[in-house]
Amino acid sequence: MPKVSIVIPTRERAEYLHYSIQTALAIDDADIEILINDNFSQDHTREVVEAFDDPRLVYKNTGRRVSMRENYNDAIANATGDYLISFGDDDGIIPGQFPFLRKILEDYQPDGVSWIRGTYGWPEDASNKKLGGMRFRRDNLFGDAYRYDPKERNLQALLQCRLNDIYPVTPNLYHGCVSRAYIDRIAPTEGVFLNSLIPDVNFEYRATIEGGDFVHVDHMFTVNGYAKKSTGGAHSGNATDKTQVDPAKRFELENEADPYNDLFNHARFVPLAFLATLETVRERGGYADAKVDYHAWYKFNLQVAAKRKHPFESVKTILQDYAKRTNTTQELDALLQDLPKLKRTPKEIWGRATEIVRSLRLDDVGDGTENTIMTAVNTCDAVLGQSYGQIQSGDLSETQAWRAVKQRAGQQK
Repeated sequence: MPKVSIVIPTRERAEYLHYSIQTALAIDDADIEILINDNFSQDHTREVVEAFDDPRLVYKNTGRRVSMRENYNDAIANATGDYLISFGDDDGIIPGQFPFLRKILEDYQPDGVSWIRGTYGWPEDASNKKLGGMRFRRDNLFGDAYRYDPKERNLQALLQCRLNDIYPVTPNLYHGCVSRAYIDRIAPTEGVFLNSLIPDVNFEYRATIEGGDFVHVDHMFTVNGYAKKSTGGAHSGNATDKTQVDPAKRFELENEADPYNDLFNHARFVPLAFLATLETVRERGGYADAKVDYHAWYKFNLQVAAKRKHPFESVKTILQDYAKRTNTTQELDALLQDLPKLKRTPKEIWGRATEIVRSLRLDDVGDGTENTIMTAVNTCDAVLGQSYGQIQSGDLSETQAWRAVKQRAGQQK
């Protein structure tokens, strides 16, 4: 039976971490390790971890303030499992669904497994009624596991910036599971598992270029939490030392000091971070044959920047500088002269409409006393039940399982 490491990198968010740890400790499985890799937190993070009494729980501290990439890289190095799952310190794993994930690992013995993550907003803003609840989507539950090679399936889509054709069937170390053997096999150098700033995107893009034997399943095994202090693009962690006036600025300074900083600045803009990661991975990995469609990537960045009222000029300036370095100014200039507006395709509009119809929402996933990531994953287990195991054994159909979900969800309201 393979050992599974559940890795939670953290920095100064003890109030969320407490509940995130609880979700992993609730798993009834002796062959797991829960690794908390602490980026030199100055709050009560260590005390939160040490308050738990479970031999499966391991605490590591970087001993100094490092970048997010370095902390994540340390976490990978410190993990001892045959497989690694990672998520953030305000996220959680659904404990009652873990046995079904383990069965997939044992049956397929893949390089990794990707799945659909749930979404939960910590109810810290009473005026936002969308927080503290969860939506369950018919098409994201109880799907059959199937193999795929990310290089065959996704590489051309990635190079051509057709990102909607990729997700969610893509290798994930973050809210996904990857074998230690595969991580070591594609490591850029010994001891360096991530060679650009954004850990999850770096791994995904390298795995897509390298390829491998992966499995995807449309089922919910983890829940992505978001809170006021969620990492996000700016990593707006809460500071406790007086030298940190602006947490986002300190995050940038730490990135600049990282020896594996990206090739160019992405101005806290996610589409630009995607391009910066791809270009950094290509250059540092020697993937010259992976030819990027710069016109498509520039178009994507400019359209999103214009639509979302992000400082358009800063994005344009960064792209202009990079276009000069790559001799692609012609592609960029053509777009700047006539930039089409970003519009949703009929497929996207129809997909969103059918998704709402084929789903159900619970507005409150609390237990009557509190509403946290722990109560959220407990609600998931109450709603999902053991249906996926019955599907794996052939005793239940997906249609029957969804019918049972609706019945159980009704009991939660």
